[in-house]
Amino acid sequence: MPKYRNSLNTPNDDDPMISRRSFLAMMGVGACLLGAGALTGASMLGFLYPNAMKIPPSVFSLGRPDDVLAHDGKLFNPKQKVFVETKEGKVRVQTAVCTHLGCTVNMVETGYACPCHGSTYDKHGRNTGGPAPLPLVYYMAFKGAAGDILVDKNKVTLDWDAAWYAPTA
Repeated sequence: MPKYRNSLNTPNDDDPMISRRSFLAMMGVGACLLGAGALTGASMLGFLYPNAMKIPPSVFSLGRPDDVLAHDGKLFNPKQKVFVETKEGKVRVQTAVCTHLGCTVNMVETGYACPCHGSTYDKHGRNTGGPAPLPLVYYMAFKGAAGDILVDKNKVTLDWDAAWYAPTA
C-alpha cells in the first residue's frame, strides 16, 4: 500500500493534498450553487416570456345557415357556452354564463337556473332571483365572408327581439 493516496505525489509545500471530506463538501456546495443558478435563470426566462392570457377569440362560427336553421328549438353549445335558438328561419344566441360568478346555467321550464349559487332567470334571461347582479345577454349574429353565421361575443344586447338574425334577409 502506498504511503500517500496518489503514489506520484510526494509531500511538499507546493502540492497540498485535499481530503475526501473537503472534496465532497466542495462538490455539495457546487451542486447547490449550480441549482440556485438554474432556478434564477429559469425565473428570468419566465419573466421575459410575455404575460398574455390564452383566451378564446370573441368571434366564432355557428356553421352554415342551412345546417343551423335545419330545426327549430334551443340547443346548448358547450364549447362556446351559449344557447343557440332557431325559430322560423331566424337565429339568436344567448350566453349560458351566470353573471354572478361565471357558472354555466341550466335550462329549466321557467327559464334558466344556476346550479352553483341558485340564481334564476326567466326565458329571456332577466333576473328573477338569487345573487346574480345582471341578466343574461344576447350576442349579435351576422353573416361572415364565407357565408357562415358568425357570432361576436363583444357585441351584446339585452333586447331579445333585436337579437334575432335572419340569414336569408
